[in-house]
Amino acid sequence: MVTGRIPVSRVEQVRSKPFVVSLKAAQPLKPALADSTLETLARPDKLPQGSLSNGGADVVVGIIDYGCDFAHENFRGTGGKTRLLCIWHQGGATTPTSPFTYGREYSAAEIDAALTQRDPYTALGYGPAPDSPRQRGTHGTHVMDIAAGNGRGSGVPGMAPQADLVFVDVSHADIPFMGPEVVGSRFGDSTRLLEAVRYIFDKAGNRPCVINISLGTNGGPHDGSTLVEEGIDRAVRSAANRAVVIAASNSFDDGIHAAGRVTPGGQVELVWEIPPNDQSQNEFELWCARTDQFALEVIQPDGTSLGIVEPGQNGSVNTGEHLTVFAANRLGDPNNGDNMIGIYLAPTAPSGAWTVRLLARTISAGDFHAWIERDNLMPSRFAPPHDNTHTIGSISCGRESIVVGSYDAKKPSKPISFFSSSGPTRDRRQKPEISAPGHGVLAAHSRTRTGVVPKSGTSMAAPAVCGIVALVFGEARRRGLSLSSADTRAILIAAARSSPPAPAGQWDPRYGNGRINASAAVDAVIQRAPAADAASREVAEVQPTRTRRAAGGRRKRA
Repeated sequence: MVTGRIPVSRVEQVRSKPFVVSLKAAQPLKPALADSTLETLARPDKLPQGSLSNGGADVVVGIIDYGCDFAHENFRGTGGKTRLLCIWHQGGATTPTSPFTYGREYSAAEIDAALTQRDPYTALGYGPAPDSPRQRGTHGTHVMDIAAGNGRGSGVPGMAPQADLVFVDVSHADIPFMGPEVVGSRFGDSTRLLEAVRYIFDKAGNRPCVINISLGTNGGPHDGSTLVEEGIDRAVRSAANRAVVIAASNSFDDGIHAAGRVTPGGQVELVWEIPPNDQSQNEFELWCARTDQFALEVIQPDGTSLGIVEPGQNGSVNTGEHLTVFAANRLGDPNNGDNMIGIYLAPTAPSGAWTVRLLARTISAGDFHAWIERDNLMPSRFAPPHDNTHTIGSISCGRESIVVGSYDAKKPSKPISFFSSSGPTRDRRQKPEISAPGHGVLAAHSRTRTGVVPKSGTSMAAPAVCGIVALVFGEARRRGLSLSSADTRAILIAAARSSPPAPAGQWDPRYGNGRINASAAVDAVIQRAPAADAASREVAEVQPTRTRRAAGGRRKRA
């Protein structure tokens, strides 16, 4: 196989050579982010005539993620100044002015000063680590570009290219990841994640604000009762023109969910497969109604029973001085009152098929759902056949959040991405609400200034919806409208395109209510207030020039 460049006049001559099996013309590599803005009808020329959304100008887009390349040109305005109002690095060195008394906050002025230096990352004391094969492109940078990159470097803007930006590089120092403490402690209990939400809304003040969270894990009750989910719900409801968008998760076909029913006097066995030579810890979590109680028996791959843990009790196994297995049979979770069984296997635990046996004690309905916690190194899974329902993430089950699945926008049939997780929630609510392009999306690549990198996941679908919500908020702001969280959700759902996967008005456990439609969502706002006042129209008309001239200085105005 060879590449080459030849005059068009010689194509036929080269093709006729006996050693040429196939000759194909080069094809331009279209940026997939351009595919996304076109497919979602978020491109300016696809929005309704008379739209005043202006790329989300005067709207704050907040990103809670890992790694923000503030030096990428897509996050800078004319003159090279930053579009970021601020960055809060929760894992940074604490200063007297640190938000919530920890981490390091960087103001727009500090970022602008660093951008004048040859090495802005060293000058600021913050930046994405040089790329490694595992972290190619930096997740947060990629996500922020999809939501609100302006295309100044890559040539392809994201959904809301005129929005202002706030980035929180989140830390989970308050969450234990080793030992028995992991049982009963969930990503959804992270105070730092909830503080990140509060920080962004506070920075936005009375301006419209939408936050993207492309993070999550598998464990948790999946009923919206985690502290983060309840906190997000309250924060979104507390003021108009607020939204939080969350990725549905990428666990559909990972074998991480099981469900069943224990009948009175009966028992159920779940087989938990730990891969050979697994050097990581593994965690299992099961939830059932408060009216059902199961005893737990854990059986090793060699058939040896480690004993029975009755409701309300804990049990552990040590190998020498080191903990190998810990099991908790907890009653009455303080958040939802339900019962939870958690099992922790240390890296020293044997590989193979573990049996988790549930024995009936007090049974009302007997239904249960179980999840295997996320493990990016060597993931374990339940033995097939798999129940791939209820695989959305640990913080993707709230009542006010907008949860997003992923589909492949490059294929004519717009198929759901193979990885995109499935609803509903454990309490039978319809999540995700919507789907967006998340397959092979080219967006900003860290440490390149202008480059892009492909990534796939619901992590890429969620910021597309986040940016479109910014367009909706921008339109509403210029028309004097205030949108409650219920208004925003209703607009997105009503505007969704329902083919594929299901007839109009039907919810699908993976697509949600259908594919996001920015044009119809913005038009719904226009229909609510078709006659914008003259002052709003004037602001919309001059905003592009004003934004360019004042790039980097908007933090003072805010």
